[in-house]
Amino acid sequence: MASSKLQSVLEHREDDPKMDMSPMIDMVFLLLIFFMVASRMVTVKVDDQIKPPVADESIRPQNAKGRIIFNIRSDGTFTAGDGKVTVTEDEITERVIAWNDRYKDTDTGASLLLRSHRDASVRDVKKVTKAAALGGINKVVFGSLKTGKFD
Repeated sequence: MASSKLQSVLEHREDDPKMDMSPMIDMVFLLLIFFMVASRMVTVKVDDQIKPPVADESIRPQNAKGRIIFNIRSDGTFTAGDGKVTVTEDEITERVIAWNDRYKDTDTGASLLLRSHRDASVRDVKKVTKAAALGGINKVVFGSLKTGKFD
């Protein structure tokens, strides 16, 4: 008897109402576009003329925030991350001081990413690290490749 009542209820049951998902999909795409437009893309310009040295024990740093980038080319010229060529240690120190002032109140603080060409002189590397120390930066990250596959 119970089964016949259940069977009659199931026979007369209407289909479940369907929910229209198209407005939700539209909202997801609108939010996606909003965040793509509103967010700031962080890009690091890489100098094509620099072939970094190979280091078997190199480790990729976890946090790249607050990092000023200096490149040392094989001919001994220095460029900052924005591509401007700096000549003297004083110019490097001025840039480092300005960068350090901008990031000194953050959790990570400022650090220096030094990308030098594998044929660059150690004297040039010393100039940049000395200028960074005079500017108040004591964290230096040396850019290198784990393997030599980009030769």
